[in-house]
Amino acid sequence: MLPEEIKLRLASFSRPAWRPQVGPAVPGAMSKFGGLPLLKPDESWPCCGHCHQPMQLFCQIESRDLPRNMRSPFGDGVLQVFYCTNGDEDCEVLGQSHLPFSEASLVRVIPREQANGFDALPIRLPDALPEKSLTGWIPLADYPDRKETAAINDDDRDGTLALLHAHRPAPRPGDKFMGWPHWTAEVSYPTCPCCQEPMSFLMQLDSVDTLPFRFGHYGCAHIFQCDTHRDVMTLTWQSRPV
Repeated sequence: MLPEEIKLRLASFSRPAWRPQVGPAVPGAMSKFGGLPLLKPDESWPCCGHCHQPMQLFCQIESRDLPRNMRSPFGDGVLQVFYCTNGDEDCEVLGQSHLPFSEASLVRVIPREQANGFDALPIRLPDALPEKSLTGWIPLADYPDRKETAAINDDDRDGTLALLHAHRPAPRPGDKFMGWPHWTAEVSYPTCPCCQEPMSFLMQLDSVDTLPFRFGHYGCAHIFQCDTHRDVMTLTWQSRPV
């Protein structure tokens, strides 16, 4: 156990995070990993801009299913993450799926007034991901790593960062909502194309965690949203070192 003085000094770096708990698919469940997405009225299944084939639903979170003590950062509605897994067309490379605003991925929120419960009709998708329903959340305390705090080292006159790196682990890997990004390469927050400001970290999807899928070489994907332009959202990912 850490002394209370150290805990207090490190508290300013702590961010709450939540790890999703999942179970077998539940018919009609809105919050899920994999499976069929909610679609807006008269909308077709979102397709990859590179191969023009249907993208996989990776994650769908209804804001009412978030932890009770957390205000929804993405607003009132349904967060969706789509990603193209078409290896035949090599969308990972040619579609540059690791870059922000790639044509091989889609992150969006369907507003409450448009979320009327119209699921997509079942269609055959190659390598379709099995559906898992969200059953709950495990609360975590998350802390930044050395790469994240490097920019403020010059202002660390009281040695707080040294305490942080001595006593706290790097940001948690694995799937999580909020917290700090677990960077596997350099720190890389995307820039909003509307205001040119860095976007905020929203969620993390790691390789072979909740979903049986690898981003590159066991990479880690991050989902971001602009604080000002709330409809501007994107996914990026970084491979782990070989």
